[in-house]
Amino acid sequence: MKNACIILIAIMLGSPVLRGQEKSDKSLKKEENATRAYEATRALIESGEYEFIADRLISSTGYTNSIVTTPNSIRIRGESVEVYLPYFGEARANTPYMTDGGIKYKGEMEDYSVAYKDDKRRAIVKFSIDKGIEEHNFIMTINREGYSRVTVISSGRTSISYYGITNAIKEVSGN
Repeated sequence: MKNACIILIAIMLGSPVLRGQEKSDKSLKKEENATRAYEATRALIESGEYEFIADRLISSTGYTNSIVTTPNSIRIRGESVEVYLPYFGEARANTPYMTDGGIKYKGEMEDYSVAYKDDKRRAIVKFSIDKGIEEHNFIMTINREGYSRVTVISSGRTSISYYGITNAIKEVSGN
């Protein structure tokens, strides 16, 4: 009985040490996974072929809307881009009436740049498109796991932000 009590006390005293090692191992593993995820996201962006799919938008006035069921995307392929995003906001008085209601464009992009914030494991992609009647500046902030915020600043509309994920391009039949 005395031996059983000593063994029980030894186990109880030893278990915090074991848990401390487990926590250290867990945080190390978490750090390694975060680094691996950031490297994969960075490689995706450096490939020059990726897409952003939004699941919600927030207008400059604070209007929030889920767009999970609304077709939307930004596809970057080399120096060209395809943009198909819904828009909720205000058009400025000097902008001609736009019948499409969204931000739609297919063609060459301008001023494409990528900056990496390695300490925060983030990439910032910037580019512009000129539709003739209005110009759009895009700022994509992509975290290590691909979760992204895209802010669109337009010459003819109020700004708007989209939230979603950036991944490799998934080809869909009919596109």
